[in-house]
Amino acid sequence: MNIIRLALAGVMLTAMTACSSAGNSSMKNVTVADIDRNVRDGVTTSAQVRQLYGEPAATSYDNGNEVWNYEFVSDRPDGLSMAQDAVGLGFLGTKDSMRSNALELTFRNGIVVHHSFTTKNIGSGSGLRR
Repeated sequence: MNIIRLALAGVMLTAMTACSSAGNSSMKNVTVADIDRNVRDGVTTSAQVRQLYGEPAATSYDNGNEVWNYEFVSDRPDGLSMAQDAVGLGFLGTKDSMRSNALELTFRNGIVVHHSFTTKNIGSGSGLRR
């Protein structure tokens, strides 16, 4: 019986560290201070941005200016949600938190003319755990 409890505890601990992520990993732990230190409107070049953050996730054009977008999103269910699923109580609902970092840069002639960085933290729930 102790072996079963130990195994269940191990599965639950492993599950508690589970999360999913998507996007540019160089944006994962970036802060506003990092962006402001590394990107200066009118000074920073597209080559410097590419060296810092890699290839953009999306590129578009606006009024003749090139616009680059970088994003990183991570989603993590809470420990109780995973434990409920492990013991067959997933129908009670779930709770999870999502965090995203997004950087948008506008270039004119290869120089940043404007940049913006946003961070969002969103919590959501379903069923009885809303």
